Amino acid sequence: MKNTAIHVLMLLALAFGLGACTGDYAQPPVVLPEGGIGNGDWNRPLTAYQASLGATPGDRTDNWVKGYIVGWIDVNITNVLKAETAKFDVPATVNTNILIAATPDETDWTKCVPVQLPSGNVRNALNLAGNPEAKGQLVCLYGTTGSKYCSAYGVRSVTDYEWGDEGHEPDPSMIAPPGSRTVWTVTLTTDMQGFTFDQGTPWSDDTWKHSTQYGLVATGGRSGSAAVTDAMAISPEIDLTNYVTPRLMVHQAANYFGTPQAFDEMTSTMVCVAGTDNWERVEIPILPDGTSWTFSDSGYINLDDFAGKKIRIGFRYTSTKELSGTWEIDKVTVTGVYSKPQ
Repeated sequence: MKNTAIHVLMLLALAFGLGACTGDYAQPPVVLPEGGIGNGDWNRPLTAYQASLGATPGDRTDNWVKGYIVGWIDVNITNVLKAETAKFDVPATVNTNILIAATPDETDWTKCVPVQLPSGNVRNALNLAGNPEAKGQLVCLYGTTGSKYCSAYGVRSVTDYEWGDEGHEPDPSMIAPPGSRTVWTVTLTTDMQGFTFDQGTPWSDDTWKHSTQYGLVATGGRSGSAAVTDAMAISPEIDLTNYVTPRLMVHQAANYFGTPQAFDEMTSTMVCVAGTDNWERVEIPILPDGTSWTFSDSGYINLDDFAGKKIRIGFRYTSTKELSGTWEIDKVTVTGVYSKPQ
């Protein structure tokens, strides 16, 4: 009975325009598939129908969504999902998106949901230009719901997937302590966000640089060859005075290191109490592969030793004449559980 009521509310929302697309093209109603609805968890993914309504359970925007891969949108015609652009033949001629539906043989575009495939492992595995055999396969996608892609509600910025009707359990290091809230977060493609560079010795003015495309970028490459460097990017002061169980998350990419182990040996994420230079290295739960430009999260880095203090964060980069990787950091977030002052 409860599920039936939820279904009715969803249909009413669509009828009154909450599911309407921007522009001249609205996404028509989609038939609710068998099996009820999900809540976006890995083992209870949203259905394609829910995604088509812009579902964000509990105001959570990142969710698992399940559906069959049935086609793609020909964005060379226009960036709008409609009869003219919905394609169901393979191989596709674009690799940036797919269409999913409740059944594997769906060819009615009004019952399909657009999915954005960012560059990287997800696109490589799921796009129908390079993987025509994926058509008709059931897949579970982890991405952003509640916003429109190609003028229809769907799944944007997919970062993970699992074949079948369930996702997979999250890495424990990706789960913040209960009650955590964001204390400090910066998007470094905007500007330096208060970071400063210590270019180290031997001094160079371009080991660390700022990029509006990639954020903070460090490399020891010099005119096509490697050089010895040791430099740091240092954050402004972060106030954890009233927070316990603080955690740090770094969104980063690393290339030309060869292995995750080489990246770990040649870079350090460090923390010190503000007003001192007593830097302490902290361990990163999830290392980048060191061989690609694909950005990934570090997992929540434990900062319990710095609870209740004001801190700075430092990213130390080193290179040698034999190995000079490139490290990119485009977002840094510190979370904690608020504790009222005594």
